[in-house]
Amino acid sequence: MLGAMKSHPLQLLVLAVVAVLAGCSKKPGRRAQVVECSSISLDAKGTTQCLVGLYHWSVADAQKTATDRAHELDSLKTHQEDSVWALGSVKHRRDLQSCQHADDQLRSCLLVAGWPLSRVKATQDSMWNAELPTHRRELQTCIAKRDFNLSSCLTLYYKWDSERALATADSVTRARLAR
Repeated sequence: MLGAMKSHPLQLLVLAVVAVLAGCSKKPGRRAQVVECSSISLDAKGTTQCLVGLYHWSVADAQKTATDRAHELDSLKTHQEDSVWALGSVKHRRDLQSCQHADDQLRSCLLVAGWPLSRVKATQDSMWNAELPTHRRELQTCIAKRDFNLSSCLTLYYKWDSERALATADSVTRARLAR
């Protein structure tokens, strides 16, 4: 029993020495190579080229790993942005309440309030989708007016954002041509 107890500290010492030596080696591990290459590259393609050129990875492994790393970094960035955004939720609610809810006015107001464009678009889409049955009726009414330009009808009579009205008119025209 005493011999077993003496070998346990010796095993721990050997493991510690191996870990220190592994940490001091000149050649970085695969993860370190990926992190290094992704930090000096703008995209997965650049990371792939770096891994192949600097560390002699196979192209297939480098592409898969670089793509995975790009997804990882995108997820981290999104999580970080969402976390920072959530910190100002009270201000954002106030901004939204104080702005006019017409699509074009809402966009301008929220941008002036300092919202990023991606958040403005997501908010506009969310509010738009909440009133989808109304918008469908408006669209059907304007489609029925054959002597009137569809996007103009939607913009003038129902105050649709011109960008959304044009996109909808284009979509309707493409659907008609496809028949």
